[in-house]
Amino acid sequence: MIDTQLLDQWAARAGLAPQCRPEAQMAWGDFEVAFGIREKGDCFEVISVNRGHWVVDGATSSRDSAVAMLLARFGQLWRSFDGLHDPFPAGPAAGSRVSPVAEGHLAQVNGEQGVFRREEDARVFTHVADRPHDDIAALMTTL
Repeated sequence: MIDTQLLDQWAARAGLAPQCRPEAQMAWGDFEVAFGIREKGDCFEVISVNRGHWVVDGATSSRDSAVAMLLARFGQLWRSFDGLHDPFPAGPAAGSRVSPVAEGHLAQVNGEQGVFRREEDARVFTHVADRPHDDIAALMTTL
């Protein structure tokens, strides 16, 4: 079981509260949207719901990289509410790779990998998947 304190803090900044959902092992949301993680086979799915319909945004190779994606998502929401720009560069991180695959976009960085529906999520993954969670939180607060 991972410590969810950092996720709880960043979800709260984005106006989201912890939720018990049968679709996810861990989830945060409000009355319209929710974001979560569920383990499926040998991967960890990053999922979201909008008005009752759950979708898989991506599948990662580790729980840590799935948590990193949720931290980034919560940070991006909070930043957008405060009118702050996206803290990630326009392209993938140095030394990483994003390639189209049948399921979407495969992102690979330092032994971590994920497949995402959206290319933007794959790009963000390359910037956070192999970073300590505290470093991601610090990055999200930069102006």
